[in-house]
Amino acid sequence: GLWGLVNNAGVSTFGEVEFANLDNYKKVAEINLWGTVRVTKAFLPLIRRAKGRVVNITSMLGRMVSPSRSCYCISKFGVAAFSDCLRQEMYRWGVRVILIEPSNFVAA
Repeated sequence: GLWGLVNNAGVSTFGEVEFANLDNYKKVAEINLWGTVRVTKAFLPLIRRAKGRVVNITSMLGRMVSPSRSCYCISKFGVAAFSDCLRQEMYRWGVRVILIEPSNFVAA
């Protein structure tokens, strides 16, 4: 079986909501959110069988927003919600779901 899975997808774009292209929202969500969901679903039967764990790396911007980062924030909020749901569903199987929300690594 597979004991552990770490999802660490993270791409971003910058831009105010009014000027952000819808394709940017889709691109960021496709990688950050849907990539995490697809990989997790693919390996979850093996993780469940081994009573392993899933570790999802998001961001502090998955809990609070920052101007000009809406594409990124939306995708990371989604990963946080996905992780919270998965944690509750997997509890009965002995699978741990951990969410790591690091701070900002971009220098100001």
